[in-house]
Amino acid sequence: MKESSTYKIGAYTIVAILVTLVGTTSVLFTPYITVDTARHDAWITPFTSFLLGLYVIFVCCWLGSIFPDKGFIEYLPLIMGKFMGKLIGFGYILFFLWFTVTVLAEALALLFGIGIFRLTPELAVGLLLLIATTYAVSYGIECISRSIWYVWLITVVFFAAAVFMAAPMVNLSILQPVGESGLSAILKSGLLSHAFKGEMLFLVILFPYVHSRRDALAGGIIALVLLTIFISLTIVLCITIMGVETTARSYFSIFSLGDYLEATGIKIVLATTWILIFWGKVTLGQFALTIGLSQLCGFNSNRALILPVAMLLLILSQVFYPSATDLFSHVGDSFPGLALFTEYLIPGLLLLVAVTRQKLGQLDNQPQQVQAPPASQS
Repeated sequence: MKESSTYKIGAYTIVAILVTLVGTTSVLFTPYITVDTARHDAWITPFTSFLLGLYVIFVCCWLGSIFPDKGFIEYLPLIMGKFMGKLIGFGYILFFLWFTVTVLAEALALLFGIGIFRLTPELAVGLLLLIATTYAVSYGIECISRSIWYVWLITVVFFAAAVFMAAPMVNLSILQPVGESGLSAILKSGLLSHAFKGEMLFLVILFPYVHSRRDALAGGIIALVLLTIFISLTIVLCITIMGVETTARSYFSIFSLGDYLEATGIKIVLATTWILIFWGKVTLGQFALTIGLSQLCGFNSNRALILPVAMLLLILSQVFYPSATDLFSHVGDSFPGLALFTEYLIPGLLLLVAVTRQKLGQLDNQPQQVQAPPASQS
């Protein structure tokens, strides 16, 4: 990497970052999509994507350990050759751009969908959110990771409190008989869950900032286990308290669940929590896009790209998704297919080519060393 950093991320921070990154939208959108297909067996769906999520983690850590001193976009030409590597890198830049724009649009759809903002222009709310994310991106990965660590702690406390308050209303008999929907329905409902678990791909962006491969691997696995439990538990709460039909009709099931809790101001707490974690996810996507674009262009620093990227995200979030209906339709229909290539197939092929070329001695993955000038002859 051309822009070095002395700050290194530990395993616990990796857990906080990945749970925030993946859990923000998966906990929010997975219940109503999976319940619509798998009905009362939807709580099984998150477990079907566990092994593929594990696969993504191992691929990312293996690739990062082969090129410990380079960023993801930087070592693509070393694996695939200059032209093809740059082309794949450009494809991933477009993916990071689409990803961040979509997450920003989801955040705005949530804020306006649950009635927090009624008279405020959507563009103004998006601008305020991007000002906060751009500030964090400008200060680098240390600012981002430390901030997300505190957001993670707040989220865990609020989530645990919500589960504790909802527990007396749970009717587990609704989940019986287990497996009645059939294996095909459960697997079909898991397509979106696979796409969300594939977001572990962001480990390749974070890897140069991690203490060691062991920290990245341990943090990724722990995050995957926690995410699987969190998502499944959320689906169980929604089904056993609201029922299958109500959950399948609720875009924001976890906020609809707040109507059943007797605690005062629970929706305000949930909304505040999701604003914080959406800030974290948009920030991580914006950071990946900015740092990746600077590596693709060969810049020594990403400072010149921070503001242009932020303005591009704001504009495209208004252009790509004119309505919340278009957004939800796109996420449910297009995201799983796109994730299959960008998060699963292409990284696996990159690793296969890199390992093969490394075995053949054709891979230049050694750090460049500056040679001392020859001693002057007397």
